[in-house]
Amino acid sequence: MRIVVCALLMGSVALGGCAGESQESPFRPVASVSQLMSTMIDPAADVVWDAVGTVISDDGIEHWEPETDQEWAAVLSAAMTVTESANLLMIGDRARDQETWMRMAQAMVAAGQLAIEAAENRDVEAIYGVGEAVYNACDSCHTLYWIGDADRGKVREGNP
Repeated sequence: MRIVVCALLMGSVALGGCAGESQESPFRPVASVSQLMSTMIDPAADVVWDAVGTVISDDGIEHWEPETDQEWAAVLSAAMTVTESANLLMIGDRARDQETWMRMAQAMVAAGQLAIEAAENRDVEAIYGVGEAVYNACDSCHTLYWIGDADRGKVREGNP
């Protein structure tokens, strides 16, 4: 029995050494951060933010919320896009650093997961409330890393 355990331990050590070797990543980022923002993240976040609202004006009160299966599906799709796009921000050279950037992208994943849950539950109040969490995740990152409206969607030299 000791020989088998010893052999298993030696085998796992040998495999562990191989796993520690540097391997080429299978991920091939195509879009820059600003392209992800302008083509995926911002439009999807807008769908989440605009899903529920109330406007009070001289003409009265206007309220909207998703009602049909199709409208809820659009909100769910947008919430998924926000969430998974945050993962894309952490791949390869997109991450500006391994601490603050990663923490903020993970906060965006967490906010997106709340939006997914709210959309799956068709919870109008939760969708309205989660908009703040999504906004705060976006805004905290933009406070440090914003590149300006003139540069949105453009690849900047040395800054994907």
